[in-house]
This record gives sequence, C-alpha cells and structure tokens, in this order.
Amino acid sequence: MQSGEQGVLKAIWSALRTPVAPEHRGDLAFGWLILGLFFLQVFTGILLSLYYQPSPPMVAESVQYIMRDVDWGWLVRGVHHWTSHAMIVVCALHLLRAVITGSYRGAGTPNWYAGTLVMAVVLVATYTGDLLTWDQSSYWRLTGALARIESFGSVGAFFADVARGGSEVNATTLSRTYSAHSLLLPWMIWVLLVANLWFLGRRLGMRRGGTR
Repeated sequence: MQSGEQGVLKAIWSALRTPVAPEHRGDLAFGWLILGLFFLQVFTGILLSLYYQPSPPMVAESVQYIMRDVDWGWLVRGVHHWTSHAMIVVCALHLLRAVITGSYRGAGTPNWYAGTLVMAVVLVATYTGDLLTWDQSSYWRLTGALARIESFGSVGAFFADVARGGSEVNATTLSRTYSAHSLLLPWMIWVLLVANLWFLGRRLGMRRGGTR
C-alpha cells in the first residue's frame, strides 16, 4: 500500500475514533448525512442503469419501462431524483452553518473549500441527471447551457465542443452527459468527500495532540 493511501486511511481512522468536540458535532452530523445520501444516490443509480438506455430512440421507452413495468421502478427513480435535491439542500445548509459559526476560517479552511466543491459538483450532477429524460425541455435547456458556456471565449468553446461531441447536440451529447453523470461526477464527489474527512481527521488529530 502506498504512503498516500496509508495517510488517508490513518486520517479516516483518527476521525472515527477521536472524541468530537461539541462545536464540531454539527459538522460531523451534516457530513454523515451527506455521505448517506450519496450512497443512496449511488445505489439507486446503479439500479436505474440496469434499464436506462442512453440512446435517443430508446430513452423515452426505457424511462416509461422503469416507471410502469419494473417492480418498484417508480420508487427507485423517485428516490434517486429527490435525494439528489436533498443533497443540494443539506450541502447548502452545511455551508451556511460554516459561515454563521465561522468554522470556515483558520484550520477549517480546507474543509470549507472541499465542501464548496462538493456543492458545485452535486449541482452539476443533479442538472445532468435531469437532462437524461432527453425530451424537448431538456434538449433546449442543454442547448442554452452550452451556448452560455461558449460565451466564455476559446476555453468555453472547447468545453462546449467536448460536451456536445461535435458542433450539434445529438446522440453523442446524450452519451457523454450520461457518462459524466454516472461515472465522472460520482467519483469526483466521492474523492471530495474523502478529502473532507481526511482534513477533518487532521484537525481532530491536531486538536487531540494539542490537548495532551
């Protein structure tokens, strides 16, 4: 095992076994709630991926099949949809609490940055998930969003072309949106959550070392 992985595991173990001061218990509760919602998102997303077809001719049919013919499919899709929005609310409340309590300053700055990035990636993941119905509304929303990205000069045009997979919104765009939603963004959220826990473990470890 590499030294970097050992450091992460050591920090996680330290965070789990170190007594938490009262001023940090709210942050820890929010963190566990966000982590639980994330795992629920992953679980329901895996179930949905068994039936969802990221191809324009098949999207509407596969969504209808999930909703009408798959046992409890409507419930799984509903849970997946609403837990994504719940993650946004919880992340926003967590960041608001950090601002009110001032825990974003000093030793809590790395956690603040990691939490802000988690919020941003969750917003993108929720947005891309809403686009996967691939109806007229999602098509024009995506077209408008890519046009706004293109307005940021050559860098924006590059990222818009990568997202589209060409000059027009088409089947390739849907495939890339699905790949980003189901593969790239969940891994980004997971890495940021682990980083947040690692930073917290270091803070608790330093606090414990300072009180000896």
